[in-house]
Amino acid sequence: FRVGLLDADVYGPSVPIMMGLADERPGVDEQRKIIPLKRHGVVFMSMGLLVKREDAVVWRGPMIARAVTQFCHDVRWGELDYLVVDLPPGTGDVALSLAQTIPVSGTIVVATPQDVAFADVTRALRMFEMLRLPVLGLVENMAWFQAPDTGKKYYVFGKGRTEEIGRAHV
Repeated sequence: FRVGLLDADVYGPSVPIMMGLADERPGVDEQRKIIPLKRHGVVFMSMGLLVKREDAVVWRGPMIARAVTQFCHDVRWGELDYLVVDLPPGTGDVALSLAQTIPVSGTIVVATPQDVAFADVTRALRMFEMLRLPVLGLVENMAWFQAPDTGKKYYVFGKGRTEEIGRAHV
């Protein structure tokens, strides 16, 4: 599939680091569209490609909404089968702006198994319900650590309630 990845976590962009291109910068074409970077067969764009790693993005809601709109419309994505959007945690401006900017086929919510994380997940699930965005799944990240020498699983953050919450919302 032709896949694009939009890192919409404007305050904490991590996709450039995960893609191994944190020090690269995108170009601009003759129509003044941003040319996204490509790695592992995936084209991607992130605020992290536009600012230095150590710089903080200190923006209010309208500026965030504009950045999301620009990343959707002013990036030369090309023909894509899927555009995956990595949202910041919570229920803030980015998710709302995205829902108002492009058609969204579905959402996948990722959580760690701590109670505090599940409080945020529950609010995010409710927000997606309010926005009428289908929740395709709930993923529990960092559920356990498996010791390489014994193979024993350790639930460092406690056993999560992903299945229970998933049944209630997905």
